[in-house]
Amino acid sequence: MVVKETEKKREVRLLALDVDGTLFDSNGRVTEKTIQALKRAREKGVQVVLASGRGYDWMPWDQLTEVAMDYVITTNGGGVYRCGDGMCLHEETMDGKGFLPLFQFLQEKEVYITVFMDGATYTPRQCFSYVENMDVPEYVAQSLKDWKKELKDLEAYIRTHEAKIQKVTLNFQKAPDGGYLNREEVKEYLEERADIHAVDGGFANLEFTKTGVSKATGIRFLSEMLQIPMEQTMAAGDSENDIEMICEAGIGIAMGNALEQVKQAADDITATNDEAGVASAIEKYILI
Repeated sequence: MVVKETEKKREVRLLALDVDGTLFDSNGRVTEKTIQALKRAREKGVQVVLASGRGYDWMPWDQLTEVAMDYVITTNGGGVYRCGDGMCLHEETMDGKGFLPLFQFLQEKEVYITVFMDGATYTPRQCFSYVENMDVPEYVAQSLKDWKKELKDLEAYIRTHEAKIQKVTLNFQKAPDGGYLNREEVKEYLEERADIHAVDGGFANLEFTKTGVSKATGIRFLSEMLQIPMEQTMAAGDSENDIEMICEAGIGIAMGNALEQVKQAADDITATNDEAGVASAIEKYILI
C-alpha cells in the first residue's frame, strides 16, 4: 500500500519504532545509517520513541547513546517510561494471582516464560535449559541469558507478593517435526481467556498483556501527554504486536521483512531491517 501524496507531506512530530526486526538488523545491531537518521530526526524536533515488547532495562541503550530519547514504550504498551531516571509514567498491569492456573499450565508444557512484573524481568529456573533448543537468533538467546532474573518458584512468588504483571512472553522449543513444541496448544489456551491480549511478537513467540493494551495505547498516552495529535505520529514495525500502532499512527510503516498481515495494515512498506529500512522511512517522511 502507498501513502497518498497529501499524507506524505504531513508533519511528523512523534516517531515510534519497534526494536527487534525493525530498529535492529538480523544480528541485533542498529546500523550507523539508522543512528544518523535518528539523530537528524531529533534535530528537527521529532520525539523518537522506542515501542517494544522488551522491558525498560532490556532496551538497547548502549547502541543509542547518540540519540536523545525522552520516552520509551515497553512491554507492548504495558509501561511507558521517562528515559534517564526510568520513572514509570503510565502502567497497565494484570493481577498475578489470577494467572496461577495459566502459569501451572505453561510450566507443564516446557515453555520458556519471561514475566515482566514489579519492575523486573523474571524467568523460572526450570526454563533456563530451554534456550539451547529454541529457534531464535544468537543475540536473542544471549540476551535471554543475560537479562533474566531467576525465580526458583514463580507460583510461590505470585502467591506471596501483590504481583502486578505488565506482560508475559512465551518462547517455544523446536519440535522434532520442525515446528514448535506445544505452541498451537498454548495459543488455543490463551485465546480462550477474555482478560488478555495475545499476539506473536516475533521469532514465533507468543506475548500477552491485559486486554485492550497494546503499543498503540502507549502511543496514545504519549500523544495526549505531549499534546501531539495522532495524525502527526509515525510508527514502524514488523510483527503482529506492531499492527495496532501501525494502524493508529498517522503514518504506519511496515518493514520489508514484516509479516504479510503487517504489510497489509500499513500505509507504506520500507526496506528490510538489514537494509536500514528505518533510516529510509525517516528520510522519506521526516527529512524532507
